[in-house]
Amino acid sequence: MKRLALIAGVVFLLIGIAGFAGMIQTLPVYNAVLAAAGAIFIMFGITNRRAMVAPRAPGRDLRDLGGV
Repeated sequence: MKRLALIAGVVFLLIGIAGFAGMIQTLPVYNAVLAAAGAIFIMFGITNRRAMVAPRAPGRDLRDLGGV
C-alpha cells in the first residue's frame, strides 16, 4: 500500500505542477489541491512504519481476551 501511495503521490504532484505550468488547462485551485494531495501521499509513502497497530506492552491488555 505504501508503494501505491508513493506512486499516486508522484502522479498527483506531477499533474498539479503541469497544471500550474500551463500544460493542462485546469483551475488553479484544482492544481493546488492535486499538488497538496500528492505531497501528502508522498509523505505517507516514504514513512518507515510497517505496522498499523502500536507494539504491545508486556502484560495483558484489552486486545488479549482469549485467556479470560
